[in-house]
Amino acid sequence: MTKFKEQLTLAQAAALKDEKRQKLVRRRAIRKKRELTMLGKPKRPRSAFNIFMSEHFQEATGESMQAKMKNLLEDWSKLHTAQKEVYMQLAEDDKIRYKNEIKSWEEHMVEVGREDLIRNRKKTKPKKSVKAKGNKTKIKVVSESKGTETPASTPGTRESTSRANKTEE
Repeated sequence: MTKFKEQLTLAQAAALKDEKRQKLVRRRAIRKKRELTMLGKPKRPRSAFNIFMSEHFQEATGESMQAKMKNLLEDWSKLHTAQKEVYMQLAEDDKIRYKNEIKSWEEHMVEVGREDLIRNRKKTKPKKSVKAKGNKTKIKVVSESKGTETPASTPGTRESTSRANKTEE
């Protein structure tokens, strides 16, 4: 293995490392999705086209799955807006179903102690306040929930000075 790694160029080694990282990310995403499924997270709402496809898939003409789907897409595009409206109303009803189910599921996850699985709600972002004193500018991050201030960085450093210049502009 060491001989193999020594023979690689920098670009090949970087590509190998990137590929390994992507596999790890994919594996983590699959695990998370599997966990959410096991915990009973509701499926996302279906679109009007998806409902149309599921209702007409058996009667669609075509040899393969792709041919059937292509024919259904053509049928959908030829459908009058009045006929599409029925499927759009079904999709709206499914959105309402999803909102109710996801709300109760998230409440259950809070009860169980799995707040990490809840969608991004309106999280309170810390507000930055800029105070200028002479040549030095201090940036403090104010937490809304606790009301405490913490310095974003030490005054006089390049980072805090450049950040302060951006906020003043």
